[in-house]
Amino acid sequence: MAFILLNPHYRHDIVIFMKVEYKLWLKKDDKPAFGKGICVLLELVDETGSLHRAAQELKMSYRAAWGKVRDYEDRLGIDLLEKGKKGRVGASLTPHGREMVRLFGELSSRLDAALAATGIADVVSRIERLSDEDHAE
Repeated sequence: MAFILLNPHYRHDIVIFMKVEYKLWLKKDDKPAFGKGICVLLELVDETGSLHRAAQELKMSYRAAWGKVRDYEDRLGIDLLEKGKKGRVGASLTPHGREMVRLFGELSSRLDAALAATGIADVVSRIERLSDEDHAE
């Protein structure tokens, strides 16, 4: 979630903006168990039907992508990805993998909505005004 605030009181030839960003991940036994990186990788596997193509789109090696999937499967204790069976090529998400992607998306959306409802944009605006005071001199 990003709030972009343009300052209307600032000089017209300079645009200042601030945004709030956060990272979301789940931890299990104090180690990352699921986050945006693995979620994007799994979404791309779902779209392309191939771990190899998904890895290429993310500019990572197939080996790194497969290692990442295995690490997260081990941490979660569930299979996320199903490789081609009986001579078939490609990969697909397991039902658990598909549900993890869906639930992580839901969690992210709910956090975005909760942050938006807090009035955080007003706090960022006040922070930006502090910066304006320095530039006004």
